[in-house]
Amino acid sequence: MAAGPEAQVPTSSCVLLYTEAGWGVVYALLGTAVLSGVVGSTMMKLSDGLRRVGPLVGVVAGYGIATVALALLMERLPVGVIYAVWGGGAAVILTVVGRVVFGERLTAHRLVGVGLIVGGVVVLNLAGLL
Repeated sequence: MAAGPEAQVPTSSCVLLYTEAGWGVVYALLGTAVLSGVVGSTMMKLSDGLRRVGPLVGVVAGYGIATVALALLMERLPVGVIYAVWGGGAAVILTVVGRVVFGERLTAHRLVGVGLIVGGVVVLNLAGLL
């Protein structure tokens, strides 16, 4: 196998599928990673310190699915962009989940923080990184 730019890198059929399908699948993978991470985090809150088996299964499944989606994305996008969108998206959704499901207070500081997260993701999109 030749070295350098002309060298072929082995790829899995999953990677070829989302690479050839275009950005729609990339966005679907980002959404899957965010939502499954939210499920994992919500289940962790419900697990009573990982002592309840049902929510513990949700933690493992949620973070497992997120990890697979993130691994596939690593071959397509810069790692910093992936984690900014994943972490930021999850933080925004979990702020709402915390308020609605767990009755957590929604303070001005939290709202400003969420606004900054959304602004950061918008800037990444405008910079052409997504």
